Amino acid sequence: MHQAAIDVLGPVTDPTTVHQAKFSMGTVLGAIASFGRAGLAEFEHHFRDPAVVAVRDRVRMVHDSEVEAEYPRRWIGKVTVETIDGRTLRGRVDEPKGDPGNTLSRAELAEKAQRLAHFGGAATDEEVRRLCAEAFAVASAPRIGTLLPPIPR
Repeated sequence: MHQAAIDVLGPVTDPTTVHQAKFSMGTVLGAIASFGRAGLAEFEHHFRDPAVVAVRDRVRMVHDSEVEAEYPRRWIGKVTVETIDGRTLRGRVDEPKGDPGNTLSRAELAEKAQRLAHFGGAATDEEVRRLCAEAFAVASAPRIGTLLPPIPR
């Protein structure tokens, strides 16, 4: 990690709120290991789950001179996992998902919009599907009208 990330994420070792959990690298990795993602629902409902905590408590952030030298121009991510059977696995991401060099696909954007809308109750699944279809076709639309009905006040 670069030092700024350690300074922000390092102090949160046992989060007691959802907000704190989002700033706990161990909790983030625990949610990903347990659920395949660390999204709003995983933080809201599962940040204290025993499986998440078990991973969280094994995570250590270590300063990396290469990552530091590239930050903030590049946000390199590195992870080393020591397995219970003694193997060491390493992973690296040079462009985080969502950055300009590693953009989300349309399917990933639609799926993320669906999860966010579902979590917040902002739109139905059908409304999100329609909104995404219209957004993805905007370049060829002869006219852009209202995408969603007004929210009643």
